[in-house]
Amino acid sequence: MTRRAVLIGAETYGLTGVHTDVGVMGELLAGHGFTDIRVHTGDRADYAGIKGALRGLRADTAPGDALVVYYSGHGALLGDLQCLVPVDMADGTATDFRGYLAEELTAAVRVLTERTANVTVVLDACHSTGAVREAAYRAGRSALRSVEVALERSVWDAGFARLRALSGSRDPLVPGVVRLTACQQHGSAYEAELRPGAGRQGVFTAALAEALGTRWGRELPWSVLIARIRDLVKQRQVRQWPDAGGPAGRLPFSLEEPPTPERLPLLRRDGRFVVPGGSVFGLGRGDTVSLRFPVDTTPGAPPGGRSRKTAVPEAVTPESAESEVAVSAVVVEAGAGDAVLRAVPGPGGPSEDDLRTAEPPPGAYAIPVEVHDRRHVFLDAEGPFTDALREELAGCPRLAETPHVQDAFATVRVRNGRAEVLDRDGHPFREPCGEPTRLASLLEELARGERVRRLTDPVGAGLLGAPVEVRFESEDPVGGDVWRPLRREGVRLYDGDRYRVVVANRSGVPLYFWVIGVGLSGRVTLVTADQPSGLRVEPEGAAHRATRVTPPVEIYWPGDVPRRGPRPETLHALVGDRPMDLGGLASPEARERTARAGADPALDALLREVWDGVRDQRPLGNEEFHHRVWTVHADAYPDRNAVAHLDEEAGA
Repeated sequence: MTRRAVLIGAETYGLTGVHTDVGVMGELLAGHGFTDIRVHTGDRADYAGIKGALRGLRADTAPGDALVVYYSGHGALLGDLQCLVPVDMADGTATDFRGYLAEELTAAVRVLTERTANVTVVLDACHSTGAVREAAYRAGRSALRSVEVALERSVWDAGFARLRALSGSRDPLVPGVVRLTACQQHGSAYEAELRPGAGRQGVFTAALAEALGTRWGRELPWSVLIARIRDLVKQRQVRQWPDAGGPAGRLPFSLEEPPTPERLPLLRRDGRFVVPGGSVFGLGRGDTVSLRFPVDTTPGAPPGGRSRKTAVPEAVTPESAESEVAVSAVVVEAGAGDAVLRAVPGPGGPSEDDLRTAEPPPGAYAIPVEVHDRRHVFLDAEGPFTDALREELAGCPRLAETPHVQDAFATVRVRNGRAEVLDRDGHPFREPCGEPTRLASLLEELARGERVRRLTDPVGAGLLGAPVEVRFESEDPVGGDVWRPLRREGVRLYDGDRYRVVVANRSGVPLYFWVIGVGLSGRVTLVTADQPSGLRVEPEGAAHRATRVTPPVEIYWPGDVPRRGPRPETLHALVGDRPMDLGGLASPEARERTARAGADPALDALLREVWDGVRDQRPLGNEEFHHRVWTVHADAYPDRNAVAHLDEEAGA
């Protein structure tokens, strides 16, 4: 197995830090075992060079190789045309468009995944009709000249002609690709001089290298690392929101997806720790959580990895520290959008003064320990197996045993040495399970699904007041690209049916939305997983994207679920007033299934994740999260024809 990377740096239209970015990434990847690193900068970063680099990478790739495709530079957006900006973009003509289209990148990455499943794409760029990646974020700097203005209209027409030629295909979307992007949709990616005399570089690339360069950079999945990267970017006073899409539960540059506890976001507001969107994550007053403060134990790093005063105790040193410091906390306010915590000092941890005044270090998070909203399990068995399972359940914060079967959301039945987990109707959730540890993990996942299935509007101050219209639509199975509104209750869906969600912003402010599915297997899927921090919907009257439509999503009957129905299928559209990473809601199996099914929007969505937004230096994350939830509760069946036959018999 060889680790291979293509690093593309197109330093155009005023950028000066791109080559530094490529050098930083080269050193970083070499430290992570990459031995085949191909650098394309200068003349090698032209349109033909980018195409040739990806074509050559595919030719040399063998099954099992690990691949990274990295790009630093400008992007451009004009209507539906998105592209990377090669160094020869300005040489385009009315018959020869030199932008590298998002659809071309999608196709190239799809071909790479045919050779190996281990592909990571990293884009440090933004694109728009205005300044597409700011040359600096200091006050008083003027914006760059728009790429749109720099090119003749006839050149863009040539790009649209190529786009039309490529867009006629309805190929499956690219599955299983880890996607790291410098900023959220409609945000900006910045470069700046981060250290005196060091020259400019991309803020995202610098934070990515810093996170991956620590000891825990090899031990934590992308879904955790991206939170630390965001915090590092925030510390540099940049209003930029990096994201990790696709199977972000994997370890860096690996297919391994380790089991991880349920990590919740954590920030500081008005001197108190807060879990933003706490109601979405099921927290309530009196619940206990564990606050986890990362400590950088890399040789030569400052104690605690601190750049300013943080909640990590001063006594922690690289020689004595664990990778994290844990502090117990209690939820003292809940019911609106966020959960407010009171930290409880403990022996060997941060002092009460630190907890009252310090900021959490980059990547701090919370883990539920004991929550009010527990799901009850009935154990229909006795013996050593059941005793071992009881021990496992005692450590599960969202599960509790009940002696009454009628109170249980799930029943564990052991017969002839085989354990089954049954729903309230007596149907097995999945095929028979194995040892108690695996069974407890399954029950935790099912409990999460049950909780998310009942997700509703928050009570009180957390309710979104902005006017917005949300519509679920299903595809006519015989009409062909004909979409009809879905009722909110009493809907029948069948294996292979497709749905989509339409969100129209009727307010004067931007909004963000997520689509969350709780499948018939009980797995939770963040359907919009390519943009886990939310798809932005522009204010009413904006030139475009005031209405967003998701790509079609297919209802899937997993192979480990007995084909008996009906089974509940729940679809949520959550609309909020600011971005927030909801990737932690999904179970690992659901994330994997989403990628295989192609439910994520195509890879070209990566190129839509940035725009020429106004520079804003306000601190991030200080506003309470306001949201609303729209839901469809459906009955899922494995076969449409069989159900039609049953209906005919009932009618007769």
